[in-house]
Amino acid sequence: MPLETAAEPAVRPAEWTGTAMVVVSAVAFGTLSIFAKLAYNDGLGTVQLLAFRFSLAAIGMWALSFAVGQNPLRLSRRQATSLVVVGAVLYTLQAMTYFIALRTLPASLCVLIVYIYPSLVVIAAWLFLGRRVSRWHVGALVASFAGVILLVGGAQFQLGTGLIFAFAAPLMYTTFILISERVMAAVPPVAASAVMMSGTAVVLCVIALIEGQLVLPATPQAWAISVGIAVVPTMIAISLFLAGLPRVGAARASLISTLELVVTVTLAILLLGDRFTLLEAFGGVLVLGAVVVVQAAHLWRPVPLK
Repeated sequence: MPLETAAEPAVRPAEWTGTAMVVVSAVAFGTLSIFAKLAYNDGLGTVQLLAFRFSLAAIGMWALSFAVGQNPLRLSRRQATSLVVVGAVLYTLQAMTYFIALRTLPASLCVLIVYIYPSLVVIAAWLFLGRRVSRWHVGALVASFAGVILLVGGAQFQLGTGLIFAFAAPLMYTTFILISERVMAAVPPVAASAVMMSGTAVVLCVIALIEGQLVLPATPQAWAISVGIAVVPTMIAISLFLAGLPRVGAARASLISTLELVVTVTLAILLLGDRFTLLEAFGGVLVLGAVVVVQAAHLWRPVPLK
């Protein structure tokens, strides 16, 4: 007994600290869609906003990498190339599809549709990686897709560009997760995130330049929103998640991170005036429940990007 009692204080503070970090990270991630909607209302373009977001965030992640002793320049050429390609192609596609969907669809609906990605990861891991799927997982998959059907049906949306991009986003994110899981398996996470985010930033800046959107925000409010989306749901959210992950473990961190969905929906209702019918609300509950089951199932490991 004395030995067990003496050992507890050494473990619990780290766990509580890690839990707090992941909770704050999830809340920060939950503001992403809200910042995007505010930016669009203030006249910012999609690619302009994304280029600004990832450029500032990449700079911040490089600084964080050096601060924690994970120098990205020490990565091998093969590792760095793989990370840049994943960031430049897959993460760019995921970010663009989601932000394009946000232009025409409510933030709450977008985030709920995107959160079918844990279920898609399970399906893809079963089909391509030979991972086991239990009856609980099958039930979660059915609930997830049934929830999305209720969400879309309850909102009475016609098939349009926004809805197509909303469903494309979780497909892109699923591909990103499965590939980056292998790419990031043997590299320092903070340094890897810095390199990957740099690849995303470069490609988005090139696209913004081609489209004539590589310009700085025009008003103080636009500046505040642009800096806010780069700092809160990107730099703060990612750095806190990375810091909390080793303290609480991947499974618990994944489960806590589902708070992001709740935060987004709540803020969308309070700040943006999003409303749910009873049918949509039930669909949202099904999606959230499916996410919790899948995240707690230890079927996949989370990655440090959102």
